Amino acid sequence: MFLIEDSSWEPIKETDKQRFCMEMMNRLDIQRKKGQFCDVVLEVCNGEDQARFNAHRVVLCAGSPFFYSALNNDMKESKEGLIRLEDMSKVAIEELLDYLYTGHVDVTQHNAFDLLKIADFLVIPSLKEVSSKFIIHSLSSSNCFMAYYLAVNYRCFELQEKARDFIYANFTRVVEHEDFLNLTINEVEEWISSDEIRVRGEEDVFQAIVKWAEQKGSGEREKFFELFRHVRLMYLSRNYVLNDILPHPLITNEKACTAFVLDTIKHVSCGSEECFFAQAPRNCLKTAEDCLVLSGVTKTLCYVAHEDKWYQMADKTKSRYLYSASAYHGKLYINHGTGVDYAIERFDPAVNSWAPLTSYSGEMSHFFAAVVYFQGFLYVIGGKQNGEVANCVHKYSPDTNLWQEVAAMNVSRFSPSAVADEDTIYAIGGQKNDQILDVVERFDSKMNSWCRVASMLEKKLLPCVAILNAKVFLFGGYTSIHPPHVCSSIEMYDPTSNMWTAIQGISAPTRFFGVTSFKGSVYVIGRQTQESPGSLFLQIYDVEKNEWKRCSSVPVISTAIALVPLRIPRDILNTCKVVT
Repeated sequence: MFLIEDSSWEPIKETDKQRFCMEMMNRLDIQRKKGQFCDVVLEVCNGEDQARFNAHRVVLCAGSPFFYSALNNDMKESKEGLIRLEDMSKVAIEELLDYLYTGHVDVTQHNAFDLLKIADFLVIPSLKEVSSKFIIHSLSSSNCFMAYYLAVNYRCFELQEKARDFIYANFTRVVEHEDFLNLTINEVEEWISSDEIRVRGEEDVFQAIVKWAEQKGSGEREKFFELFRHVRLMYLSRNYVLNDILPHPLITNEKACTAFVLDTIKHVSCGSEECFFAQAPRNCLKTAEDCLVLSGVTKTLCYVAHEDKWYQMADKTKSRYLYSASAYHGKLYINHGTGVDYAIERFDPAVNSWAPLTSYSGEMSHFFAAVVYFQGFLYVIGGKQNGEVANCVHKYSPDTNLWQEVAAMNVSRFSPSAVADEDTIYAIGGQKNDQILDVVERFDSKMNSWCRVASMLEKKLLPCVAILNAKVFLFGGYTSIHPPHVCSSIEMYDPTSNMWTAIQGISAPTRFFGVTSFKGSVYVIGRQTQESPGSLFLQIYDVEKNEWKRCSSVPVISTAIALVPLRIPRDILNTCKVVT
């Protein structure tokens, strides 16, 4: 008769499948710890932390593809039953074996990261998940960066997402810890370039990179500009930029940093919207939306691209046909084609209202003139006064509410189009008496003079015009007034060659009503001939590929349209009606 001296070897009486399996594994674990029937040795060879552990080949192979591969072939490990595990601690291997035999391990802050690494190396997804979930629930300012990069290295996607979100939400706290200071410059750049980090202001970002750089060697500090260029200086106060940033040693010792600061001050001082459109504020600091504003005879709409929504803004003070529009210092200026009451109206998005620019009167007041923003001033170009065609040009400063006359154009005209980038104004086409012109003039602000450049390929007035990467794009325009005839041609002017080129626009609109450059693309309001007369569409024109992409239908609005980029406060948009 077979006698069982140890009560732990009594027959298993459990009938529940789960409990039966648990009891079986517990029995095997007891055998492992007693060294009974073990046929594999795991040897830890990590410096002074050396140890040997007995185990059962069948358990290891069932629990880990790594062990199955190592013990199920003709290699030395399989024949000798010995597996050496380098760079692993004795404690971690012991905890690993506990898990393989019982399905349980006590994960703590001290072993969670080691267990995750081992689980990944030995291909044990369940242990990897257990460790990952523990780390997720114990994320803190002192371990979040370690958790994030560990998750990236070991493909723990949930942990990666949770650690990333924790860093975003607690950015001002986590940058105070040693883990942040130990990041590489590329890793720091990854975080400070993100729109998602939550900060009280851009000051927090600047102070974080200064702290990181100050504890680095001179080699890393020399690369400081790679980080500094991600500080969104245009959203800082002028006093902070001048008093805290510009004099800082890390800035003064690097020409690129100083130039970056001065260039931003120049752009912001000029009132250009483009610098804000080029780099939006962090999401946590976002109080306004970058919009495309459409203005008709009476109605004003704005389009928020990421929402694909149109909002109805305040109506004008009265119905007027418009000829030219431009954004300047956060406001929209429109010059009207009639001489009734006022020639220029100003839309202020901060209060969602229109008001006349009363200082535009007397000798400055010209109807059928073009308006364009350029280098901190609003320029009014050409037009008519008292029935006479003019070549005069005036510029307006909102800071002083004063007008100043600048050099006149060489050719008098009304109803021209005008466009400007940082360096140049172009006055394009127009009409003189009964003659429609192909004349194009360029303004040199340093010389305060206009010069003729190559004429357009076709005589026209009021073409829709945009400028992108120094190249001028013309869409449509009137080639005759009596009877009215609108052309559908597209032309491009390249200043380097001083030549106009015709562009054959496949799937392009056949009638253009408004155009503007916005965030590196050209947006066009247009209509196809086969569409119904009231159907207008907002489309994006890819100037490099000469391709068109329709992005939105335009709500019903008068066909006299100005399309201008403008930043609208979110609080204002929330009070406006969404229209279709």
